[in-house]
Amino acid sequence: MSPLINPASLFRFRLPCRKIRKIWPPASWDLDEACHLPATAPLAGVPDLLELSLAWNDEGLAVRAIAKGVGTNRWCQPTKPEDSDGLHLWIATRPTGESHRAGRFCRRLALLPTGGGPRADKPVAVAAVIPRTSELPAELPAGSIPIESKLLPDGWQIDAFISSQALPGWDPAEIPRLGFFAAVIDRRLGRVPFFGPPEFPWESDPTTWAELELLT
Repeated sequence: MSPLINPASLFRFRLPCRKIRKIWPPASWDLDEACHLPATAPLAGVPDLLELSLAWNDEGLAVRAIAKGVGTNRWCQPTKPEDSDGLHLWIATRPTGESHRAGRFCRRLALLPTGGGPRADKPVAVAAVIPRTSELPAELPAGSIPIESKLLPDGWQIDAFISSQALPGWDPAEIPRLGFFAAVIDRRLGRVPFFGPPEFPWESDPTTWAELELLT
């Protein structure tokens, strides 16, 4: 019997994000098991598809995402990022916890395992639209998110460096926290949030996002 209230809706998640020295490339970065975020899929009642690791330093955010159970058919269209298969991130560099509409310090990113390059077989990071945003962020600078990917038998792995140039308002010394949300978008499985109730308006409402605490 399903509960009357989704247990995940009772919490505002605060997630720790470690500071590391080397943030890119993945072959030499300091992202380790201590950077792994706890899985909350069972609490939210959604498929447990995603392993997510995050870290930061003054240059930006390091991200490693491993999705399993999404199959091998991937629909990745950089010109249609909102609907493309991959890891989708919502980041607010000046979170207030009060406004239900995203503003100029909020960024949605689609990190796609394929779809880039002349043959559309390279990973690519593109900005996506946040519905109902009150003020658009600055245009995503070209080359501001280096990205690598591996295609797995039943999914994909994405490694990315979201540089400070890609994050309008980035200032960890002044504001050592971020609004943060993550989801897997998959044409077969739909929109699967990493945490939080699937029926919440997390695609557009920053008050439903978690808080990422930038540890020093």
